[in-house]
Amino acid sequence: MAGGKDRVYVFTGVQTGWVKKRQFADAEYENLGEGWIYLVAACRWFPDFMLDLFQSDDADYDLSFIQRIFLRINANYQYTDITACRGATKSYCRQAGGYVDGLMWPGETTAVTGPSLKQTAKIASDTHKYLENNYPGLTDLYTVESDGMDRFVVSTPYKTRLSIDNKRGATVYRASAEETAQEEKPPFDEDEFKNVIIPTVRGEYKVKGHRSPAYIYFKQQSITSAGRRQQYAYLRRRSHRWMMARGESAYIIDVPYSVMLLEQMRPVAWAENIKNELTGAQWLREMESISSGSDKNPLIRDETINEARQLAMMEEHHCCKDRDCKTKPQDVIYIVGYDVSYRDNKGNAKCAVAVLKCTKQNDYYHRDKYLKQCVWIEDWTPAETPTPIAQAQRLRRIWDRYTYEGSQTYIAIDAWQYGDGVLSALMAEPVGGARPLCCYKHLEKTELELEGAIPVIYPVRAGGNGVRDPDSEMILNAQMQFEHGNVQLLTVAMNEGVEAYKAFHRIKDDSLNYKISQPYKKTNELVSQIQNLREEPSGQGIREKRISTHIQRDSWSALKYAMRLAQKLEKANLAKKPHKSDWDDMLAKYRDGNAIGVLPAAAHGRMVVARQGGRRF
Repeated sequence: MAGGKDRVYVFTGVQTGWVKKRQFADAEYENLGEGWIYLVAACRWFPDFMLDLFQSDDADYDLSFIQRIFLRINANYQYTDITACRGATKSYCRQAGGYVDGLMWPGETTAVTGPSLKQTAKIASDTHKYLENNYPGLTDLYTVESDGMDRFVVSTPYKTRLSIDNKRGATVYRASAEETAQEEKPPFDEDEFKNVIIPTVRGEYKVKGHRSPAYIYFKQQSITSAGRRQQYAYLRRRSHRWMMARGESAYIIDVPYSVMLLEQMRPVAWAENIKNELTGAQWLREMESISSGSDKNPLIRDETINEARQLAMMEEHHCCKDRDCKTKPQDVIYIVGYDVSYRDNKGNAKCAVAVLKCTKQNDYYHRDKYLKQCVWIEDWTPAETPTPIAQAQRLRRIWDRYTYEGSQTYIAIDAWQYGDGVLSALMAEPVGGARPLCCYKHLEKTELELEGAIPVIYPVRAGGNGVRDPDSEMILNAQMQFEHGNVQLLTVAMNEGVEAYKAFHRIKDDSLNYKISQPYKKTNELVSQIQNLREEPSGQGIREKRISTHIQRDSWSALKYAMRLAQKLEKANLAKKPHKSDWDDMLAKYRDGNAIGVLPAAAHGRMVVARQGGRRF
């Protein structure tokens, strides 16, 4: 440091210039006057500075860079979501920062909750002991009111209070939630957090009777390891991410185990030992801080879905309608998969459309399967007074967008219950003189067919065994197509996809970005729906079961129906008779059931005699 070991250059309201370190330490806070205001302000926004002042000579370690980040995030933002690996000292930083905030904002009260009061109180009690060793001057200012099995409370004489004893009707200034993504027993109770804890965060910090403009009100802090994407913890984190992008008072951070190793907080052997004990999905969550789908019998593996998300550009109409398209109309097939909402605007069910673009593959091993690219996804809530005719008209408009002369475009529709009425409405006389539609191969409702109707509607009859489209068979087909790389979804890099679409269509107007990005966003929702499904055995084979009933599967069903029709078209259009083998003529002589004894001499130029037995050396 400039000035040597004994001197330092200072600039304060008291003195300026080179002074001995001991002189500076003596004079630092004695006559600052209003300088105390700046010190308090600095420690409010930089609580790690306050901890540096209190740190004991016998402290176990100094604060690392990532710990300082945790402390500053919690101090400066209204909504914070810290997702970090095991051993990242999340709880330690949350509690240490809470103690500093309690001193800098006298009278502040904090409610802390977790998967269970017993677990949370134990963590808080153990953390307090660590803080007593590292920052004894800080913890001496707090009195431990309660340190029980399911209750931990500390306070100061100035009414600052940090408690783990969730009560209705209380008034606090901020809420901190521990392990919000925990699912093992006991799981984090999201309902209690939303219905009991959050309503109590309503305190208004006042100075001399006036509301303080400097205080950050209604703070909500969440710390956890990563979990499934179907949890409220992930959904809340996602909403806070959008708030953060809009410049609002929110901050999320995901910290993998590599940060702990680089900052030498943990040894490499520690991470390697944990990796040997965890599955791939568990390692992603616990150590990589990556939220994933189900790791217990997932319908489609996360790795497979990620590999499928390689389609850069969405298509809002038939590709041959683009002026620069080089695809021949006869070389492409579009299938509009449609899942009908029959709830009449009750519940969360929606009408969903997934458009598959099917093209023949030249690869030898995939020559009998189409490449199925999901180029468009859309859903909507049914009208207040839904009618089959309204749904049929909207579906017909989407089908029209993907039709082109010389090409084939089909509709795969859920034909049960409400869908049966939509199917009938689709086959009715269209407006504007367009050609009517009828069922593929005239499977159903031949009495409703109009003259000149195009057979492009495939009515999906899903269910158990005995129906045309058993659920088990459709699920197995979808799994196989994803696993074999025959399905592509829109890329997760939404901005890159939008730019690719604009570049291809020569669009320079940025105001259209929102509209163009919608299929990419809906694809993200589709992936969440797939990851929310778990495979279960049933008497009919296998079935899909939702992990969270709050997440629908409308878009997935629409995609599954489209893939079912694609399977039928592959069998009709691509399946070839096996090539005749060179051995067929030779083996045909022995197809009468006789064993092959002595082969004709003319065939080989010599007589071959079957071995009669005995030991062969």
